[in-house]
Order: sequence, then structure tokens, then C-alpha cells
Amino acid sequence: MADPFSIIAGTAGLADVCIRVTKFLKHAKEGFQTVDADLEALFEEIASLRAVNDLIQRSYKEGLTISTEPDHQQIFDSHWRATEATVSGCQRIIEQIEGLLTEVLNVGSGRHIKLDQLRKWLKQQSREEALNALRNKLKAHQIALQTSLTAVNMSVITLYVTGLPEITEVRIYSRSSQATSNKSHSELTRSIQDLGADLESEINSLKGLIHLFWGVFWIDASTKANAEQSFSTISSIGRVAATQAAVKSWLSSLGREQRWLLIIDNADERDFPVEDCFPDGNVGTVLVTTRNPMLKTLGTVGPRYFQFEELEEAKSVELLLNAANESVPWIPASVTLARNIANALGCLPLALIHAGKTILARLCTLETYLDFFEKSWARISRSKEVKATSSSSDTNATIYSTYELIYESISTRNTQASEDALELLKIFPFLHRQRIRLDIFLRAASNPKAELLDGRVREQEEKSFGTRSTPKLTWAQALKNLAIRIHGLLTKHSIRPVLPQFLAGTPGGADFDETRLRQGLKELFQMSLISSSSDSEECYLMHPAVHLWARKRPEMTLVEQAVWCQVTANILSQAILLPPLGDTEEDENFRRDILPHVYHVHQVERAIQSAFAKNQESRRKLWPVVQPRLNRDRALQLIKFSVVYLQAGLFKEAGDLQLYVADFAIRTIGIEQPATMDVMLLLSTTYWLQARAEEAAELRRQIVDASTRVLGKNHRKTLKFMDAYGSSLWQQGRVPEARKLHEGVVQGLQAGVGSDHIDTLKAMGNLGRAVGKDFDFAEAISIHAKAYEGLKAQLGPAHLETLVSMDNLAMAYFDRAAYRCGQPGDLDQAADLQSKVFAMRKEKLGREHLFTLWSGLNLSRIWAIRGEIDEALVTFLPGHAIARRDLGETHFGYLLGELHYGRILMCAKRYEEAEVILSKLVHTHEEARKRHPDRLLAMLSLIKCRNVLGKEDETTELFQELTESTRALFGPEHMAVKYLLDPQTLSKDTSDTLDLSQN
Repeated sequence: MADPFSIIAGTAGLADVCIRVTKFLKHAKEGFQTVDADLEALFEEIASLRAVNDLIQRSYKEGLTISTEPDHQQIFDSHWRATEATVSGCQRIIEQIEGLLTEVLNVGSGRHIKLDQLRKWLKQQSREEALNALRNKLKAHQIALQTSLTAVNMSVITLYVTGLPEITEVRIYSRSSQATSNKSHSELTRSIQDLGADLESEINSLKGLIHLFWGVFWIDASTKANAEQSFSTISSIGRVAATQAAVKSWLSSLGREQRWLLIIDNADERDFPVEDCFPDGNVGTVLVTTRNPMLKTLGTVGPRYFQFEELEEAKSVELLLNAANESVPWIPASVTLARNIANALGCLPLALIHAGKTILARLCTLETYLDFFEKSWARISRSKEVKATSSSSDTNATIYSTYELIYESISTRNTQASEDALELLKIFPFLHRQRIRLDIFLRAASNPKAELLDGRVREQEEKSFGTRSTPKLTWAQALKNLAIRIHGLLTKHSIRPVLPQFLAGTPGGADFDETRLRQGLKELFQMSLISSSSDSEECYLMHPAVHLWARKRPEMTLVEQAVWCQVTANILSQAILLPPLGDTEEDENFRRDILPHVYHVHQVERAIQSAFAKNQESRRKLWPVVQPRLNRDRALQLIKFSVVYLQAGLFKEAGDLQLYVADFAIRTIGIEQPATMDVMLLLSTTYWLQARAEEAAELRRQIVDASTRVLGKNHRKTLKFMDAYGSSLWQQGRVPEARKLHEGVVQGLQAGVGSDHIDTLKAMGNLGRAVGKDFDFAEAISIHAKAYEGLKAQLGPAHLETLVSMDNLAMAYFDRAAYRCGQPGDLDQAADLQSKVFAMRKEKLGREHLFTLWSGLNLSRIWAIRGEIDEALVTFLPGHAIARRDLGETHFGYLLGELHYGRILMCAKRYEEAEVILSKLVHTHEEARKRHPDRLLAMLSLIKCRNVLGKEDETTELFQELTESTRALFGPEHMAVKYLLDPQTLSKDTSDTLDLSQN
């Protein structure tokens, strides 16, 4: 090992100089009323370096107590030698910084000099350039230090499998409430060594690992798509975006008391980027299972990898007899029979376990098992040659033949439970194999009745609301509507979704027998074809080998696969409720949790369609190929799946499905049908989230025009569409138009459904935002206050819609204060309300949800204008980094964050940095959003920055453009123009923060 004295002495020396410089900077901070941004950043960099240094010291001391084989110790020694050199480099740089700062401090009278004097002296003496150069070197060394630390702390263990298929099965979402021991890595190593020595304890050994870790997570690395799907599944735990980057970032952010184990399973493909799945940080352990020998080099713990081959014959016999629960002591005849079975099964653990289960269930005996097995093997071999839908190795076929024996035994029972079990066995493989929630089936049984009743209620409401306002239909419109209604009635009664018997016989869920469902699940559970999850919820999971076999059994044709894939899709569709019926927090959580199942069934469906297309290609010359048709139920199913994608932030997937359905609806029933307009409205929302604001606004305009022609301008649906279109108008900067439209919507809803109806209260929120954008701040506060109180009374104080109105009210108070029109207490009201919104959204939605990031941005703006800069930046910067990662730097949401980042920096008097950001924004918006309020605010802020920096000569043309654009947007006498022309607005003497005692 590297010289212990050198490592420990080096880290101790670096710690000592870091402490000295930190004390100096802290003392300097207390001596200045305003802290220079560079010195503040330097303070944070050195404090961070101290933390890393302490971690290195602890890691090295822990490593001294762990014995490692000589061959692998050389690798660790090289890492530690590199770390030692980097630590020494850091110490030299910090000592140089200390010397420079001490030299500066000793200038003059010996007391703290003012900030501007310090900066001037640094520039005169060429010390600022020297300080920046040292800081850059320090950053480079710190990055190298982090890299070295990751190399010696990120525990990667490779399980290299040469003879055993699918030897590991780990429960995802296993969470321990207790902090794990620092010895978790060594205990894990010992457990795997035990596993290698005695594979009969496979399941129990892996279960025993759970207590070592706060969380155990599983990634299916068989393909890149499967890996992405696995990360998406984990995202619901951390309540982050359903992307690989977001999940890795979340794992990296967990503290040392939350050690995690990440299983990267089946990483067999040579082109699969395994390293891309590794999170950063040093509190986790990565376990890789693979048949790719090249990945053995990834290991960093103990012997670095473990190689598994076939079980020894004696261990195979022991495993089989234990699984069959044969009485001990075992008689020689039983041992001989077990030895013959083990050799026939290739000593494969999974095959032996399921063979034992088959014997335990008395489906056969030790004496007769091989006869059953050979018949099953022969049938599989024939199927492989004649009509298999996929190829499988002889090893897999050996395992599958044991499953086939179980399948046959269940099918011969001829009971209702066995028939339901076989149907469930055909459904499970088209779901994601983990976290198959029982309530997927329970909701699928009960939701159709709830949807039917809700539809009747809404139909009556629509009729009563629109009777007086609906225009008279033309002859052609009436005839078309009649034809559509007749077609709808015929298809409704002639085509019913294909469902399993335990659901198909219970329309509406009135006679659904939950006990029957549980009995079918029990059959599968007893035969080890499924197992229960360790979650608090009732969930099931299926082993990867069983999951693949059940979907691609040699006797399951491609047509049968298509049928059961559609059955599974129908069950998922019925389990999903769309808003407003499915508008509860419970429904939202459910949609989030079933994302992996929706994704998986779509993935399998595409593969089946591709296989059909390939098969039909050879028939194209003989007869036309029938293309798949889209009917009403299928369209509704796709819309439900799109909402699941939309909620998860998968905007492209959601938009593709919605566009497909919208095109179908327009072609078949036309744009003037309410169902078509509803789909187009949903698509417009997805476009807006994709930063396609112009397309979203155009879609909404078309919907409003169509609805006005058919239903009339005062119909409830038309008002709903107008409300959405009005939001697009003010987002485009067309504020006066938006305000006028929203006022008409609110008046129409108040007259039709009343002032306290939820639809009216939501519309009032949109009106309030348009009124605020129109600089009518007092009226905006009044409107938002009424909407907030109404929604709080109707939905409760923590409902997501109530939080939206609470956010609106907070920012209405903020805007009145920020534009110097406020009253005493406005900022206090804004801060109090927004702090509550931010806290509740973090708790309910997670810290990385779009709504949480939005309220974090708003809270940062409030803190900044109050002069609480540290609080503003601590809240804003992490959220802004997440927005850049998830949305991209061209998304309007990220650009809005950049705008307010520049304004926060202005409040911190960091005008040079703010100028760079704001100048870039003004040019970014120049073409597409030339007169958008966001660009005008960026121009206003940029002019103020340059005035403060003494660059007034660079603002003349900018101010002229700003004035002309504001007059064109609002009108020459508008309050916005008067605010702009007020000499105090852009004066360099006007503070960007507010005096709370006067506001």
C-alpha cells in the first residue's frame, strides 16, 4: 500500500492550511458590510476542499483495516499515489493564496480596507490576475481529487457468469430506515463469496444483503431501452424526472447515512455502456452481473470480480432435495434420483429450484420427474424447429422445460383458480416485471363504472349549461352528428375490450370478485412463478427468466402474443382515470407508478407489430396487407397512456400519441366534435411544455373557432377552450387581448355554473395573471385572493390546484412591491405564501418536479428583492441546474430562469455577471420573441446594469427599442410605459432591493 505516513501527513497539512485561510476569509467577511463575490466563492471552494480532504483521510484509514489480494492491491496503490500527489498540489496552491491575501491585508493601516480599495489595490498590483490563476489551478486540482476519491471509494463488484443464466434476483425498492454500517462493502463481499460457494442459498443470501443498505435498486442492462426503463422506475422513489441523468443525480446527492446498492443486471452486450449507469459520489455500491469478460476490469472492491460456473453435483443434489422438501436424512435412492435429475438439468440453479417446487406440489415425484421433463423437452425442441417466435439456447430451454411442467400441471387442474392463474401468467410478462401492483386489477374492475356515471353527470351539466347558447345546426352538421351518434352506439355495443375472464365477466365492476383474483395469484405464488415485493403496498414481481419464458413460450404464437399484449394494455387503460375524474393526489401517484408498465407494453407491442410486418412482407404479392385500425376505445387508451407519459415529463412520447389520435379524430369525425377538440387541447398543452408555444397557441385558436361555430361562444366547453387560449395569448405577450378574453370567460362561467364552481375559480386564476401582466396589481391581488379562498374551501389547502392559486397570489403581492406600487407588508405576504407553496410542493411532488422548481424560482426572486441574497442563491441555483439538465438551454423555462438569475445578481450588486447573462438573453429572444414581455424585462434590466457600470453610451438604441416595443404592446398611455419613462426606474442610484420598512 502507498506510504501511510505520507497520505495522512499530506491530508493533515492540507487541512491545516485550509483552516487558516478559511478563518481569514471568515474574518474578512465580518469586516466588510458587503462581501465581494470572488472572495465569497473562494471561501466556498476552500470549505468544499476541506470536506473532500476529510473524506480522503477517513477513507484511507478505513482502507488500512481491509486486506486485499496482492494483485489487486497494486491498483489501489496507484490510486492512492495519485491522490497523494494531488493533495500536495492543493496544499501548495492554498499556501500561495494565503500568502497573497496576507500581503494584501498588511497594506495600509492594518485595519480592514474597504472592498473597492481592496479590488483597486489588487488590480494595481496585478494581484487579481494572480488570484484568479491560483483559483483556476485549485479548481483543476479539486476535480482531480474528486476523481481519485471516486476511484477508491465507488465500490464496483462484477459477477462474471459463464455457466449460469440469471443467477441473481434482487428486490427493487427495498428500503431500510436504519443507517448502514461502514462495513457494508466487506459484508457484501463475504455474502457474495458465500453465494459462490453455496448457490443453494442464492435467494436467501441476496435477501440478507438488504439490511446492509438504505436502498437496493435494480437496472435491467440487457438493452439500452430496458436500462432507461429501469431508471424511469427508480425515479418514482426519488420523485425526480424519469430520466437516467436525473436518477443518477439523485443517488449521488444522498448522504453517507443513505448508502445504496445499485444492481446492474444482465450487462452482456459488448456495446452496452455500463459505465454510463454509474452515479457519481462515494456512498454507493454498484453490483454488475455479466457474461462479458471485458467488464471484469470495472471492479474496485476485494478481488474485483467473482466468477460463477455450474454448481457442483453434490450442491445441485442438495439444492434440489431441499427445494422438494424431502425428509432428512436423505435415503440413497433419493440422492441417486436427484443426481440424475441434476445432471439432466445441467446443474442449473433456477431449473433445480423449479423442479423441486414441481415435486413439492405433488405434480410428479423424484421417480417420474425425468419422464415429464423429457416429454416437455421434446415438445420444446419441436417447437423451436417449426414455429418458435424467438430463438433460445439449450441452456434456457432446459430451464424453460421445468416451467412448462408447472404450466401443464396448472392447466390439468381444471379449476377456476387454475384457469385464472394461467390467464394471469399470460398477462404478467406484458407488464414490467417489477412492482406489479394489485390495485392495477382492482382499478381496472371498478373504474369503468365510475367513468360511466361521471359521463352521465357531465353530459347533463353540458346540456343544461349550453341549451340557450348553442347555435342552430345546419342541415349538413345535423346529418353528420346523427351519423356519428349511430356509429358510436353500434361500436359501443358490438366491440368490447378483450379482458381476462375474472374481469370480462364483471362489467362496471359491480360483481367483481376480488377473492377470485387473489386465488389465481396464489396459484402462481405457490409455484414460485411470481413472488411478493417487500413494499408496504401489495405488489408482485416475476423473475427475469420466468418473465421472458411466459411471454415467448415456444407454444405461444405471434398472434397469441398480440392478443395478450392487447389484453394487458386494456387492463392498464381501464386502471387509469383521466382528469377531472382522476384529479386526486392518489390518482396522480398511481399514474406515476405505472409508467414502467405502460412503457413496457408499448415496447413489446412495437416488437410484435414489427414481426407482423416482416411476416406480411412475403404475402404482399398475393393479397393486400390489412393495416391495424384505430377505434374509439384504442384512441382513448392511447390518450390515457399519453397522460402517463406527460406527467412523467416524457413530452415527446406523449405528443406522438396525442398527435396520432388527433389526426385520426380529425379524419374520421372532424374537428368540430367535442372529443376531437379535447384531444387537440391536450396536444396543445404538450406542445407548450415542449417550448412550442406558437404551435400550441394556433391549435387553441382553431379549437375556439370550431367550438364557437358548433356549440356557441357561451357554451361551457367553449369557455374552457377560450380560457386555455387566453393563457397562450399572455404567454405570447399579447396581454391586453388575453385580459379581455379571460374576463369574458369568467363572466360566462359565473353566469352558467356559479362563482364558487371549481371551473370558475380556476379561470379566475388565469384572469388574475393576465391582469397582473397588465400592471393592474391591486385588481390582480383581489382576483387571486378570491380564487385562492374558493379553491381552498372546495379542494383543501394542500391540493395541487390550491397551491397553484396560492403561488399566483404570492407573486401578485411580489409584483406590486417590485414595481414600486406596493403597500407595507406586501413582500412579507409574498414570502410567507411562497415559502409554504415551496415546502408543500417539495413534500408532495419532489424537489425536481417542474412545479417545485417554479415555486423555488419565485421564492428566490422574493428573497433577492428583500436583500436576502444568500437564501435566494441557495434555493435558486440547484433548481436552475436541474432545469438545464431536464429542459435544455433553449427551453423557455430555462431562459426564464436565466432572466431572473440576472436580476438576482443585480440585487447582489454583481452587475458585471448580470450584464453578461442579460445581454445573451436579449439576443436569444431577438428573432422569435422580439416584443415578448420576457425580452422587454431583460432589456430593461440590461439597461439598468449598464447605467450602473457607467456604460450609458451603450444603452441609447436599446432604450429606444424598449420604449417603442412597450408602447406597441400595451398602448402609449399604459402603466407599463409610464413606469418605463419614470427617471427613477433606470437610474443607477435606484437600488434593486427594497427597503422593507418602507414597503
